[in-house]
Amino acid sequence: MGVRSMPGATTGLFDPKIVEGLIEVEKIPIENAKRRRDGVDNERAEFKKLIDMISGLDTALNKIKTKTDFYKMKVESSHPDILDGTVSGFSLPGSYEFEVRGLAKSEKELAYGFPDKDQTPVGFGYMVIEREGQDDLDITIEPGSTLQNVAEIINEADGGVKAMVINTKYMPDPYRLLVVSEKSGKESKIRIDEDTTFLEFKEQVVGRNLDVLFEDVPVTDETNSLKELVDGVIFNVKRSEPGTRVQVQINYDVDATLESIYGFVEKYNEISKFINGQFQVDAKSGRAGILASDGTIKTVMRNLRSVLGDPVQGSGKYRTMADIGITTNPKTGELDFNESKVKQALTEDYEGVAKIFIRGKDSTGVAARLAEQVKGLRDAQNGILKSRTRALDNIIKDQDQGIARKEAAAAKKADSIKRRFTNLESTLSGMKAQGDFLAQRFAANNNDNK
Repeated sequence: MGVRSMPGATTGLFDPKIVEGLIEVEKIPIENAKRRRDGVDNERAEFKKLIDMISGLDTALNKIKTKTDFYKMKVESSHPDILDGTVSGFSLPGSYEFEVRGLAKSEKELAYGFPDKDQTPVGFGYMVIEREGQDDLDITIEPGSTLQNVAEIINEADGGVKAMVINTKYMPDPYRLLVVSEKSGKESKIRIDEDTTFLEFKEQVVGRNLDVLFEDVPVTDETNSLKELVDGVIFNVKRSEPGTRVQVQINYDVDATLESIYGFVEKYNEISKFINGQFQVDAKSGRAGILASDGTIKTVMRNLRSVLGDPVQGSGKYRTMADIGITTNPKTGELDFNESKVKQALTEDYEGVAKIFIRGKDSTGVAARLAEQVKGLRDAQNGILKSRTRALDNIIKDQDQGIARKEAAAAKKADSIKRRFTNLESTLSGMKAQGDFLAQRFAANNNDNK
């Protein structure tokens, strides 16, 4: 079906732009409504930026609001090639002495040599691998199997042992089958009964536990990691060195803590700068920011700023953020971060600085208080951020429905205008045809009378 032409376009009895103009007039309320909707949509998008910034602040606060979060520790070893460590949780500072007398090792069984790994048969039948604390592992070796085949069969059994063919390069039989327990320590003990095969095994490495002196107290483990010796620290033993004393210090990691505190300051300033920017009037447009008329952002900033200057309870050199080098700029409301002063404070009294931020038994620090404020702002039911987001969503929903109604009404009005002008065009066409007919008759009569 072809596109219906605008009334007046084919007959030329009147300008079709008159019809188009009347239809466009009916669309003006729709365009106005869409602009209003776009304005609210932009406001919602700008508000979403603020919500994301507050989420970023919450993430930064999670690194400094409790003792476990705030305390950053590091392990320093006098002989890291022998023993070092990593912090796995909350730990207290301390100094410890170790002596590594022997590493934990896995049981290894080595077969006598063969001239190759994938051609010479090793015999066939059954092989039994006895494992400490477990049922025996039965291995079936088919006729014609080579060393490589046997290794594959053992590995496919997935029985806590692994096998590999090694090339010793000692002629005439350089290839040997090595079977290793996947455990370490005494529990790695295995014994292989080669039964009817040509494989004969020798105990190459005896499985044994770790042997360490810790503060002159013997300690052991089945692996070369000591995970439960000191709370929150894993000591990694790399090699044995009997007679060598390894000094290990567990200290506060000032640099890592400094980074976490600065991360909070950075995220707070991001919010402060964003909100202040909403009230700045642009020199060219003469307008303030999209959210300048939204009272929600003032409430957000007021709630966040309200907890910054409160001192923590108790005594000590440091009681406020200003005491350690974090002050509020009176012009911008942003936090000024004196890195050298904060670092010095952490070095001099790490626990005292921590109290300014964390939630303790007798006091609640800045980070903990701010986290509570953020939690309230983001509350799904009563939080101001969620409430304002819901309000904007509802406004946009109502506007979309209103636009849809206006578009439907305008479409009906456009059809009505077209019908009326089509009827007018038909009437004018009829009148024009009648006029043409009369003109022709008058002209014929005049010719007859001459």
